[in-house]
Amino acid sequence: MRGLALGLLFALGCAGMRAMEEDRAYQAGVAKVERIHVRDQRDPPAMVSVTAYGELPDACTQLDRVRQERRGAGIDVTLTTRRESGADCAVAPQPFIKTIQLLIDGFTPGLYFVTVNGVPGSFQVYDDPGMPDRFERDRVW
Repeated sequence: MRGLALGLLFALGCAGMRAMEEDRAYQAGVAKVERIHVRDQRDPPAMVSVTAYGELPDACTQLDRVRQERRGAGIDVTLTTRRESGADCAVAPQPFIKTIQLLIDGFTPGLYFVTVNGVPGSFQVYDDPGMPDRFERDRVW
């Protein structure tokens, strides 16, 4: 009897969650990133960009926001998506390419790591533009 009551409460709770999702103007998600390409610029001012290549589930889903968060020796980038609630789109994957300028102000010279929605890469911040490269540049992950 107790199991039946718990099951009923769980089902009602899930129905309430679906109703809340349907009340929203859009549905939020995270983009599927397949690979990234990192470019670090050796000449001042130091700049690093990362290009993400991925796929959105349908034509109604769009890239929404780019969030960057510094974590130890690197940066985590999150690409979020947005889809209008109730939009009627056939499931047909849509490729995307998004280039992001990384925020590296205050980074000391050295090797750093970047992830874009879990896909890893690395970049170097250079001390002296005249010094030879210690790491491979223009990496594709």
